[in-house]
Amino acid sequence: MNLFVCSNREKFIKKLSDFLKEEVKNLFVSPIDDETIDRIYKSQPDIIILDFCLRTCWKLLKKIVQAPSLREIPLILILRRKDEKTIEKLCNYEIFDYVIEPFLKCEILMKINKASEIVEFKKDFNSLLTKDPLTGAYQRGFLLEKMHEEIQWCNLYKEPLTLAMFDIDFFKKVNDTYGHQTGDKVLIELIHLAHNSMPERALIGRYGGEEFCILLPGTDENTAREILESFREKVEKNDFYTFKGERIKNTISIGFTTYYGEEGYSIDEIIQKADIALYKAKQSGRNRVIFEAIDVE
Repeated sequence: MNLFVCSNREKFIKKLSDFLKEEVKNLFVSPIDDETIDRIYKSQPDIIILDFCLRTCWKLLKKIVQAPSLREIPLILILRRKDEKTIEKLCNYEIFDYVIEPFLKCEILMKINKASEIVEFKKDFNSLLTKDPLTGAYQRGFLLEKMHEEIQWCNLYKEPLTLAMFDIDFFKKVNDTYGHQTGDKVLIELIHLAHNSMPERALIGRYGGEEFCILLPGTDENTAREILESFREKVEKNDFYTFKGERIKNTISIGFTTYYGEEGYSIDEIIQKADIALYKAKQSGRNRVIFEAIDVE
């Protein structure tokens, strides 16, 4: 279990660290500042504890409960006192639980264990509903839902959002030559390579057939190009094998676009830009990464 603690109080951090050192696999600690959200995203915690001791905590709380991928993480607040107005205001936010200081070790552990049980249940349940059973990539419906959330976040905070589409060059030939079982085996390994090539915040989904989609939140055009080129090279150098042990070489074509919170653009229009880029990659020789800009009037 990965636990993320947001606090500016050294004594509080030490107390909590002593309580949890044998109970938590990874304990991440961050001060409460403008970079806290980025640190949470990078650490990918299972549970977040927020030391609610500053006025600025309201701003951070709002960001956490609005942020795609973060708002589903159980959030436990540490309150200095049980103030009626504060509790009433907190009811407007989706927090998992809170603890009033001073608290006992058994008390905070009980809250964390309950949150952990919910985390594990959600992981198992979501996997059944959201993952493509063959490749393990996200299903199209779930991916579109996440895209909608990320676009809203991008519109609000003007962070870049990159969307990429890719597929295997001449994949029909693989199926026709070696059979669909080998084709499935290639797809499974391809998505494994994709997961190992992408940053932690990336989402990989199966858009249709052998066409896949990559969502890269907080990633601008230049950074995205480096990530996608690296992935393309890994696929080109990788040896795929049939069930009989025959070696197959494959390449992929990738098209991508980057959205910077321009007004008036829908999910369909952003996807269309990435799809146009993929088409251009195919038409210009395959095994390449092509960018298509979103027009800004």
